[in-house]
Amino acid sequence: MRAHAVVLSARAGLSQSALAQEPPPPAFAIVSLDSGPVDHVPGGPGIVAVGDVHVTGAAALQLWFGMFSLPPGSRLRLTSARDGAVQWFDRNSLVDYQYVSAWFNGDRVHVALAPGAGTVGNRIVVTKARVEQGVAMPELICGPSDARVLSSDPRVGRLDGCCTTWLVDERNMITAGHCIGGIGGQLVNFNVPLSDAGGNPQYPPPQDQYALRAGSLTSVNGGLGNDYAVMSTVRNSNTGLYPGQAQGSWFATAPGPTGAQAVTWTVTGYGTSSVNATWSLAQKTLSGPRLAANNQLLQFFITVTGCNSGSPVIGATGAAHGVVTHAGCNGAGSNYGTGFGYAPFQQALDALRQGFVAGTFAVYGQGCPGAGAPPQLALSGVPDLGGSVTFTVTGTDPGGDLPGLLGIGDSNTTWNGGPLPTDLAFMGLPGCALLIAPTMVFAQSTNFGNSAQVVAVPSTAALLGARFFAQYFALDPGATNPAQAVATNAGRIQLGN
Repeated sequence: MRAHAVVLSARAGLSQSALAQEPPPPAFAIVSLDSGPVDHVPGGPGIVAVGDVHVTGAAALQLWFGMFSLPPGSRLRLTSARDGAVQWFDRNSLVDYQYVSAWFNGDRVHVALAPGAGTVGNRIVVTKARVEQGVAMPELICGPSDARVLSSDPRVGRLDGCCTTWLVDERNMITAGHCIGGIGGQLVNFNVPLSDAGGNPQYPPPQDQYALRAGSLTSVNGGLGNDYAVMSTVRNSNTGLYPGQAQGSWFATAPGPTGAQAVTWTVTGYGTSSVNATWSLAQKTLSGPRLAANNQLLQFFITVTGCNSGSPVIGATGAAHGVVTHAGCNGAGSNYGTGFGYAPFQQALDALRQGFVAGTFAVYGQGCPGAGAPPQLALSGVPDLGGSVTFTVTGTDPGGDLPGLLGIGDSNTTWNGGPLPTDLAFMGLPGCALLIAPTMVFAQSTNFGNSAQVVAVPSTAALLGARFFAQYFALDPGATNPAQAVATNAGRIQLGN
């Protein structure tokens, strides 16, 4: 697809040399695709083809939906004709994504329904497709040449095809205020591939794309030193994970230093490039000097180009000191960002973290065996207020339905005045460790080696962000310890919204 040039203008009150690196305006193609009512047919096909969305020559497409009906058990499947990437939606995830799809590489997407058993009236309507246009912007280089190199920091994502964003915890993110469009439908992409030979951005598979959470955005576009956005994501429609869970890490944040000492910073992001078309809008990084002892309006001699807006400004300790917003370098000069020393920016981030908490699971520690390997505790479900958590235990004695207990508590560091873990020899389980401080106990028999317990999460606002810990114990006639019992590893649950 032909790349469209974008003319940048200075924001009110800015120097003409300080340009906001804005994404191009969105382009849409009108689509008329309606499945009509689709009923489940016993013994019939599990997948019912609806049709294709095709926009000739598009580098990538994002589908926008109108009317839909996905009863419980039914799903929508979208597939890229170019690379076979697949996105699944149920009713809840389609609402979470605010009725838009992930981005799909190429100019054609196959649309299909998977009706749930016994369902009638399944329906999906596609009304339009957002079309990837590519982007061409001025190259505002610090120094004689563009010295950025390709990078793969898992914490840094791209917002649609242009602008950068980055994680501050499992689900919350930062970008530049002027990167936020007014039309909605923006998605955060991680593990972004190189662009095509024409410089058009390419997209990762849908499991690496995340929609923004409705109502979470605070965005300010007030010019130099007052340009920032904080926002939250929803769970991925394919994996059920938040981006920080999938990526495995995020940035600590802190105001930058204000002393006169020499300081080196790093900027990592998805700026355009004239060095190599495939590098344009792919992740690149470069380090360089800070130019002013100011932790509110950041100034640095590091190359940034169009779509670097939103990049983290990373200090020597690895903490992010602020967000890239404007470019002023043209061989000399400086580029700019908004720092966490600017109180409204820090306050907006604090409010976001308090209001939008990721509900997450993790397992840790080691169980102790009976006749076989140690049994295993696994967690599933939706650990949000009003949701539920399923505690599944496998690997217990398959020869019977034996008594067992699921313990849940609010600490994994202390119990009865002593530290955790603690050896359970005093209970007849030498070599077995208590990994949690149980305050609640649920009866859960072993069910011949595979059992599950569902625990509802109260809709109590005071529990938002609370952490709980779980461990399972059961009788096992094959265990060699005096108690003839086994224990699992432990699980950690953080309650979100």
